[in-house]
Amino acid sequence: MNTRSQEVPRLRERLREETARAILAAAERVFGEEGLHAARMERIAAAAGVAVGTLYNHFADREALVEALCRDGREALLARVDAAVAAAQGRPAAEQLRAFLEGVRDHARARGPFLAVLAQSGEGPARARPPATLNAELTRRAEAIVRRGVRAGELRPDGHGVHAVAFLGITRALVVRTLERQGSWDGFVDAALDAFLRGAGR
Repeated sequence: MNTRSQEVPRLRERLREETARAILAAAERVFGEEGLHAARMERIAAAAGVAVGTLYNHFADREALVEALCRDGREALLARVDAAVAAAQGRPAAEQLRAFLEGVRDHARARGPFLAVLAQSGEGPARARPPATLNAELTRRAEAIVRRGVRAGELRPDGHGVHAVAFLGITRALVVRTLERQGSWDGFVDAALDAFLRGAGR
């Protein structure tokens, strides 16, 4: 197979990926403006600059589109949290937890309108039971910080293994509250950290 014949499939794949990204970006914007169920697929296709048929070639239906957006959001959230916590590596546990919260806050701010629509629909951060994979990944990250904090004597012993669960519960509750305009992103990190450390801090 020559180089030119190899390049054609790669080009097609790149174009397909770029089209999917354009559709997802348009869908997030339109859903955020009009709501999950009110937004029409034709409107999303137009916002993405593609035909409706092209949209359906990439996403079978509205549910598939929303799921892809949520999956993309989960990956983006974990990447933000990882980058924030990595920048605080070696610092006291409270500073690492603050970095974790800043990653969550920055993600929620960036995708606020779409997350607010999800919360209003009882989805996303407002779900009674968060997606198992996301919850497990966030818990694993929080537990690692908690363990370091307990070893350093910065946090109380966690004999029942509840510190990370409590931290994430507080974080999730405040995210939903802020998305529902009952709080401010400016005070989000301090409020969550204070609530957690009052119970777990030394």
